[in-house]
Amino acid sequence: MRFAAWNLQSGFDARVGRVDLGAVADAVRGLDVDVLAVQEVDRGLPRSGGVDQVAELADRLGWHGVFAPALSGDPLTRWQHPPSADDGGPAYGVGLLARVPLRDVHHRALPGGGPGRRAPGTTGPGWDGEPRVGLRAVPDGGPPVTTTHLSYLPWRAVRQLRVVLRLAGHGVLLGDLNLPPAVLGVALTGSGWTAHETGPTFPAHEPRLQLDHVLTRGVRLHVTAGPPGTSDHRPVLARPA
Repeated sequence: MRFAAWNLQSGFDARVGRVDLGAVADAVRGLDVDVLAVQEVDRGLPRSGGVDQVAELADRLGWHGVFAPALSGDPLTRWQHPPSADDGGPAYGVGLLARVPLRDVHHRALPGGGPGRRAPGTTGPGWDGEPRVGLRAVPDGGPPVTTTHLSYLPWRAVRQLRVVLRLAGHGVLLGDLNLPPAVLGVALTGSGWTAHETGPTFPAHEPRLQLDHVLTRGVRLHVTAGPPGTSDHRPVLARPA
């Protein structure tokens, strides 16, 4: 089974200056994978046309998809923790897409972040007040797959990573971990998980940092950075070794 992780930047395509899920779907087809983990995906938000982006991509690809909200509301204005039972309202988070059905789906809120609002006219997320989430599922015929998008504050990202590793258990964990390989390697010491260096993945067209990662436990994969596409991140690709 072939895997990829990609921070989609809410489907925004800088080449044309707008959200374009059709272009994202075309790029995903070009990756030639069976399971795709996505980060920075919207549901019902004005900036991306009010659609459920994971459901829309699943429909365009003819795949199966699941979404886990990291926050309810809008990360550009005001947000809060998602309700314990997802109400299907406006949200922002992570997702898994697969050619085959996804079973045994679980998600877990990660430590750090909480309700908040963004000051008018600001673009940065401030002191990273956004909640974060981990999502795990088992694709038919494959190992467990877990995805997340960790804090850009390294100390908080390491704390969140410990929770995600417990959620994952084993298999493949992939996503935007916001940690350089050296820090990630130290954080994984004694965990049984293996990190795979791919070279830089961000920013996509002149990458300088590897923030996007594939971790494995009990699975042998060959991992590489993918080509630049619609997002400000490059995807990472993993195929059987």
